This record gives sequence, structure tokens and C-alpha cells, in this order.
Amino acid sequence: MSNAIDDTFADDDAADDFAMPKKKRGDDEMDITPMIDITFLLLIFFVVCSKMDPTQMGNIPEAQNGIAISAKESAVVFIEPAGNDKVVLTRIDGSEFSTDEETQTAELIEYISEELKSTLGQEKNHVMIMGDGEVSVGEVTRVQKIIGDAFEDIESTYIAVKEL
Repeated sequence: MSNAIDDTFADDDAADDFAMPKKKRGDDEMDITPMIDITFLLLIFFVVCSKMDPTQMGNIPEAQNGIAISAKESAVVFIEPAGNDKVVLTRIDGSEFSTDEETQTAELIEYISEELKSTLGQEKNHVMIMGDGEVSVGEVTRVQKIIGDAFEDIESTYIAVKEL
């Protein structure tokens, strides 16, 4: 019976002899797994906590430097606030565009097409957007995108501000 107990302990010692020794890391190696975990946790935190609403952008600041662009050489669109984050787009003659976005887009493209045609020998080759200080940047960007998508040959689209 004592032989059976000795054999059991002998088997344990034999199993320990066959175990692979743990590899010790050198001084120049570093385990970056915890750093990667923290990076992903921070990324998830900021994605969940951030707002992805472009209408929450700030107002357009007043310009302190820039070049003067003549409205006579531009197709001009006015953007004015209408309350509740809504805007009114008007032509240079004061007539308003539709409030429906699809109709407004079609009217805006038609108006700018007419304005860019050569009239009285004076060619217009850029668009000027005149926005009120209370208009959100998102609305100005929306109008600028409509113009940019429809007219690829326009040299420039300017956002006008009042001179000091």
C-alpha cells in the first residue's frame, strides 16, 4: 500500500518534469494588451457620448480679413432666419424660394443657372451666399452643397459677411 502512495507522488513529480517552463520576457519587450483595451474603451465611450447633429454647430463669425467680391459679378442668394431653426432663402430681387426642400433645391438650381448666364456682356462665374449672423452653419453648408453638386464648373462659392 505504501508503494501505491509513493507511485502517486512519483507520477506528480514526473508530470511536473514535463511541464514547459514559462518564457520570461526580456526587458525590451512590453505587453501592450492592457493599453489596447483602454484605447478601445475610450473610443467606445466617446462614440456613445458624442452628438452627431450637424445643426448644433455655431454661428458664422464676422470676418476680419478677406477680399471684396462684387455682388454684380455673382449670383446672389440671401439666407435669413425664420425662427425655430428654419431659414428663408431669397433671390436678389427679394422674392422667396419655396420652403419645401426638394422644390427649394430645384428653384435654387434654376435661379443660379439663369444668373450665371451672360447678361449685358457681364459674365458671372461664382455664387455669393449672404447669410444673417443668426443663421446656423448647417443651413449655409446645406445651400453650399446644393450649389456645389449642381454646378461643378463654378469657380468659387463665397459666403458674404458685413464689413466692419
